[in-house]
Amino acid sequence: MEDLNKDISFDKDIIRGNLLICSYSIRFVLGLSTIKQALAVTKNLSAKGVVFYMDPYVLGFQINPTPMDMPGIIIPSSEDSKVLLKYYNSSLVRDGTTKEIVRFGAVAAIAGGQNANFSNRAPKIMYYSARGPDPEDSLFNDADILKPNLVAPGNSIWGAWSSAATESTEFEGESFAMMSGTSMAAPHVAGVAALVKQKFRKFSPSSIASALSTTSVLFDNKGEAIMAQRAYANPDQTLSPATPFDMGNGFVNATAALDPGLIFDTSFEDHMSFLCGINGSAPVVFNYTGKNCLLSNATISGSDLNLPSITVSRLNNTRTVQRLLTNIAGNETYTVSLIPPFDVLVKVSPTQFSIASGETKLLSVILTAKKNSSIASFGRVKLFGTAGHVVHIPMSVTVKIASNQ
Repeated sequence: MEDLNKDISFDKDIIRGNLLICSYSIRFVLGLSTIKQALAVTKNLSAKGVVFYMDPYVLGFQINPTPMDMPGIIIPSSEDSKVLLKYYNSSLVRDGTTKEIVRFGAVAAIAGGQNANFSNRAPKIMYYSARGPDPEDSLFNDADILKPNLVAPGNSIWGAWSSAATESTEFEGESFAMMSGTSMAAPHVAGVAALVKQKFRKFSPSSIASALSTTSVLFDNKGEAIMAQRAYANPDQTLSPATPFDMGNGFVNATAALDPGLIFDTSFEDHMSFLCGINGSAPVVFNYTGKNCLLSNATISGSDLNLPSITVSRLNNTRTVQRLLTNIAGNETYTVSLIPPFDVLVKVSPTQFSIASGETKLLSVILTAKKNSSIASFGRVKLFGTAGHVVHIPMSVTVKIASNQ
């Protein structure tokens, strides 16, 4: 399709009643062409339907499922598109002398869709999903906060869509849309957060984030470790177990988030103490918050924020990290289970505790580097409650500097 805004370059007699093939080229990526324009041209040419294939030269992009008001199909895979084009080109009949096409021999039919396939492993972390750590510089300064926090459904997932949407012309006027990436993961997490807030009206944003994080899922639908894609090319052939730098605490679990047992609450003042401790941050902090860092009494590092994770970017010999737990359920006794990061000795105190409803408990985690290493390693602290609550806290350590003694 040379010009999606005009149909004068096409032979209507040939196209009438047939399927029109259209490439999803760089023009679509740049916004110069749209699927709606292509559909309009297809209708004007009296075609029965349209097939969109991915231009093999458009790398790093995919065609999002798009509503169409006529029979049509989108082939989002460049490899599958090559198969289609090979068949199409092999079916062309050309004049022996001029080599001009005299007949289109390819035949195809657009069926009513496919049944859902639930046999594949899910969830998994897509190759384009952002990864941690999140350092300010090569020295890993201020990288003591785990990123990402957690993951949620993101690739070709249905989500509510405002009929007034203007961000994509493909979805204007539609009530629902299907997109991919963080475009859908973010509203899914926001929706679960709203459910948590509806049940716990006094929860702060950090308490909601804690409920989502500590109850997240670590295994896929096969009961095995969640896998992460590592490369754009053949992504499912580059899978390896996901780490906290791939999935944060894990995959969001809406049901469990409504009954987290324990929460980690972090105040606005705590975040201010952290932000004001970043070198040169005072003007930025004042611009966004109106607060003067010069009036702050003390500063803290990211690992000292009361987060549902423990991240130490530079473990110089020994570091003690504390977390304040608040029980929002009934009276319960918890037992601590521990998986230490590689090359790190970890001690947790207390190893068992009873906590009444509404009570708080301080948990101390002592991390000691066993030998020098700059390879990121991961562990986990798990709290098992007698009432069935399970609270998990991922640990990540990047640079380990052991004592010379």
